[in-house]
Amino acid sequence: MRSKPLKILAAVALLALIVLAVMPKVVGVGIEDATVTNLVDLVPLEARDQITITSNRFDGGWFSSSAVMDIAYAPLGAMLGALPITAQIILDIQHGPILFTPNGLEFGLAYARIIPKLSNIELESALSQLPFDLPSINIGLLAGFDQSLRVGLEVAPINYSDSQGHLFFDGLSGSFVSHGDNSAEFSLSVGKLEAQENGSTIGFTLSGLELTSATSQLNDVLAPSSAILTIPRITSDTPYPFTVDGILAESRLQTSTAGADQTDIYQHLEVASIDSEFPLKSISWTSEINEIQNDLFQRYYDLLTTLQTQITSPSSPATAGTQMNQLSQELMLVLVQNRLVFNNRIAASAYDGDHSFDLSISWNGLPELDDITGLNMRTAIDALTVKLDVSLDLAAIMRSPAAEMVDPYVQQQYIRIDNGRILLNGSVEDGELILNGELIPLDQLF
Repeated sequence: MRSKPLKILAAVALLALIVLAVMPKVVGVGIEDATVTNLVDLVPLEARDQITITSNRFDGGWFSSSAVMDIAYAPLGAMLGALPITAQIILDIQHGPILFTPNGLEFGLAYARIIPKLSNIELESALSQLPFDLPSINIGLLAGFDQSLRVGLEVAPINYSDSQGHLFFDGLSGSFVSHGDNSAEFSLSVGKLEAQENGSTIGFTLSGLELTSATSQLNDVLAPSSAILTIPRITSDTPYPFTVDGILAESRLQTSTAGADQTDIYQHLEVASIDSEFPLKSISWTSEINEIQNDLFQRYYDLLTTLQTQITSPSSPATAGTQMNQLSQELMLVLVQNRLVFNNRIAASAYDGDHSFDLSISWNGLPELDDITGLNMRTAIDALTVKLDVSLDLAAIMRSPAAEMVDPYVQQQYIRIDNGRILLNGSVEDGELILNGELIPLDQLF
């Protein structure tokens, strides 16, 4: 009776050993085509014409493989005859399911150690002139059973000194994760960077940098996404010494509440403290562009693609000009036909005073317009709603070069003063311009 369970356990163990022995070969069979395909799939459709990935060499084995791939990038707007940016990637690939990585034992389909190599002779020559060795770079890629990809990046620190000065860099680490549903996250952490020239006050210090981003669809530039950049402190000595603290930059892209075929963009920049010889001490800027038609992005990329084609493979000047003019008019027509909302808010401290600027522009669109050349200025104004609120610290402005403009502007009623603030309120709505509560007929302006 006992022999039966033992036989079952032995059969299961034998089957597991067979799977562990055969699976690396199964993985290796499809890894050559999958490597290039997966890399291409990570690139948004709008950028694939600019990037070329080709397999240079592939050597397959049972438990491991090696590959060499060439990558060429031709940025939009490159001049005629300009060579693309090229690099070579060497892959040392382990086949799963058992993988030995720098972080220990892992389980997955494959793990690749990635070795990047520049293919630009001029750049390689310039880097060879550096007085110190370049830091080691470790890049690893883990392909999971759930179709996920995890990339890790580590750049070693630099600590170099000579008679001319010193350079200190506390290293860099980064990670990129893409999931089976094509969502992805990216993070980058840069350590302290410090450079100082001996015998002078020339120096620069970056206390560190953190960058994180996420997207719901990696290969779709219009998919909901976000990014945050933080820099605790930047300091610099001569010629213009300054210290900047609390740098924060945020960006979000999301589907608009006005419709699934529209996109909202949010951007925010903040500098908590600025210590320098200039009057600006802090600033916060928020920008929103809402209800952007997705078709507008596609036409914009079509315009850029056509422009790139004309630069790299120019046709006759007449044909090129006609195509560019037609695409530009189509782009402008989509922009004018559809609704668009723009909000811009700035809060700043300068000349020892606090100031604010708030601008809201709502374009209601002209859906009945079928030719951009038929746009009428009066009709455009009727479709426009603008609201502007400016509030400045009076004492601060009187300490600035703009002090001599205050009285004339007050007399002309462009601005008004209330409780120690310089105020300007204006709006354009229903074809009427109102400035500081006074109606100004638009007919006298056109």
